[in-house]
Amino acid sequence: MTQVPNNNSNEQAVAELLLAIRSKDLAKICAVYQQQNDLGRAAQLKFCFEIAESQTTRYADYQNIAAQCIVAHGLPSGIIAGLNNSDRVNFFMPALQAADAFSQTNHQGNTFLHALFANAEQSPPPFNFIRSLLLFERNESLAKTLRVRNQHGLTPLECYFVYNLNNKDLPEHELTALFALIEAEQAGNTSPLSSNLSHVKGAMKSHKINLDPKNQVLLIIASYYQIDINVLCQLH
Repeated sequence: MTQVPNNNSNEQAVAELLLAIRSKDLAKICAVYQQQNDLGRAAQLKFCFEIAESQTTRYADYQNIAAQCIVAHGLPSGIIAGLNNSDRVNFFMPALQAADAFSQTNHQGNTFLHALFANAEQSPPPFNFIRSLLLFERNESLAKTLRVRNQHGLTPLECYFVYNLNNKDLPEHELTALFALIEAEQAGNTSPLSSNLSHVKGAMKSHKINLDPKNQVLLIIASYYQIDINVLCQLH
């Protein structure tokens, strides 16, 4: 789930974590996590996720271990790019919430929402799931994450426009949720950068987006940038 090198150092980090887990001593587990650098911590968290996925009866145990380690000693930035599908986000959500790490970024300035919305292997993104989180606790923290711009100046939703567009209509519940996320992002006098529209238009060309004004994609982008839909039909 992350780009963690499979080297002896990371294998040792995982072996030490496994020994600590077998001791059933949470303080020892967190101490073993603390002793690692970011790469070692990322390898340990990746191990927790993979074991939880393969041993469903232990899922909650490993989810709690990951959460306790992250709350105590932080989320390694190398894990963020791997939080790009619903299974991984679900596993780490308690940790992200408890550590208030929604807006944490990696070296590219991406939050987990940038990674999640840009992942073309999960299309459409789970907009309704994120909207549901927005309606409950820590909703303002998550709303702030929607407004974070990465090193290319793109918000998470703009990463969806640039990297994950296609001509398929979104299911109604996902479309409704997407508009709710747009509203949340643009609340508080936050306006989209009109200069980013050129990047989105370029993505529309590369993804061969149908330029029929009735195309749902055009409606979404026109609504986001608050422009006439006919502007998007002129990609010369």
